Amino acid sequence: MVDFDLKEGRDRHGRALVVPEPAQLIAGDVQALPLQARSFDYVYASHVLEHVDWPADACQEIMRVGTAGYIETPSPLLEQGLAYLGKDLPEYWMHKWFVFSPTPAVLVFEPKTRATISEFCPCSDGRFMKEFYDSLDFSVAQHCLRRKAKTTIFFWKPSFVVDARDRTLICGDGLAACRFRGMRRALVENCNDLWRAHRLLRLKRVFPNSQIVFRKYGERTLFIH
Repeated sequence: MVDFDLKEGRDRHGRALVVPEPAQLIAGDVQALPLQARSFDYVYASHVLEHVDWPADACQEIMRVGTAGYIETPSPLLEQGLAYLGKDLPEYWMHKWFVFSPTPAVLVFEPKTRATISEFCPCSDGRFMKEFYDSLDFSVAQHCLRRKAKTTIFFWKPSFVVDARDRTLICGDGLAACRFRGMRRALVENCNDLWRAHRLLRLKRVFPNSQIVFRKYGERTLFIH
């Protein structure tokens, strides 16, 4: 599974699809792959699962055809930040899920809709993230964040647990923590990254209200405090 529009002979960026000899390109739906079980030693699925209608089926298929693999999607920090104040921009609605991994062997999917994009857990993590998004233009600010904060990266072997939810989990609904805990952690860790010092200082200069949010919630980092 490499992309949409294979019949047009290009990927989503308009680049021509080139299949070197003796490789074979097999077109299929990741939710029902036309492959035998354990066909591959390693399955690489990058920026695919956030597009599908049934992520649990897609993940089961990935595990069926492989024995280990790598999954990458945009992180909830990026997904919610871009769409929160850009609800009318079509480019923010190609993706259908917030995807995150609260523990090493679990991959969670929560629906990304015009309703859930404005939902925040009432816990301190949810309030922190809402106030952070309200303090700036995230479409600009996101360029100050490192790739690790903007992507969900997930390695698995030989299988993993899929938790495909029908709503945003709120703290108190069960034993699991809401996604906002991981979003807050990723953001705070990003603001301690020496390699991005010049961009973080620009973030603080262009969006000074972001500092107020960090101070209010007791977050002190190297560059935002």
